Amino acid sequence: MNEAIVSYKKIFNTDHQYDGKVVMEYIENLKKLDNHTPPLESFILVTNTSKHSYEYIGNDFEKTLGLDRDRMLNEGLNYYLSHYHPQDLPILLKVFEDLMIFTMNQLSIEQRQRVVYTWNYRIKNGNNKFKNMYVQQTPIFFDPSGQPIIGYSHNSVVGDNIPKPIIGTCKFLNADNKFETLFHKNYFFESLQQLLTKRELEVVKLLANSRTTKDIALQLFLSVQTVSVHRKNILKKLELKSTSEIIEYCNKYQVF
Repeated sequence: MNEAIVSYKKIFNTDHQYDGKVVMEYIENLKKLDNHTPPLESFILVTNTSKHSYEYIGNDFEKTLGLDRDRMLNEGLNYYLSHYHPQDLPILLKVFEDLMIFTMNQLSIEQRQRVVYTWNYRIKNGNNKFKNMYVQQTPIFFDPSGQPIIGYSHNSVVGDNIPKPIIGTCKFLNADNKFETLFHKNYFFESLQQLLTKRELEVVKLLANSRTTKDIALQLFLSVQTVSVHRKNILKKLELKSTSEIIEYCNKYQVF
């Protein structure tokens, strides 16, 4: 987890720290809104990337995840990252890095004030079960270089607990008040590279193209038994139940 913290700090490195005063009025209004919102399986976060902390945590945080709100406020990023799914965390850090590079190199300062970032991940709740989360984050304060420091996000539990490819986007609200997708990347292949060996990747690619175990064995000069072992290992690592799920995922997200 220490390595994750170091990576996060590198991505969001800035010489300027938000002092806690500039967006206080915004947060106070947010609290009022939060107090009048009916309980939902979602929560609000106001994230301070310069201090790796949270300026505000919504009322439904504990209800949604069963995690400790006080610890979240006191320990900040260290506490929250410790609950991320270990398979998702390195991929998510890559998402953050790509979005930051895109923002700083491709967007004008004016555009940065009209964007929404989205991503998804899995997090362990208070019952030690992983939940799929979907995040929509809007930057609300920038350092002198135009780098986002404070972000408001809406975090929701979505769907079932089946692992899903992590997808990062950046959407821009144009002059017609319509969102344009400026950045979109599916990180499923990166996830595969993180989890599987080179040989297992070869097998997955052939499985995704509906090749049989016998066909794969012939093409890779392996025994049928060896291919079957690779297939079982792949299913276990990807937390999937069948070869058909592998084919469905790869085809749906155009991995190969």
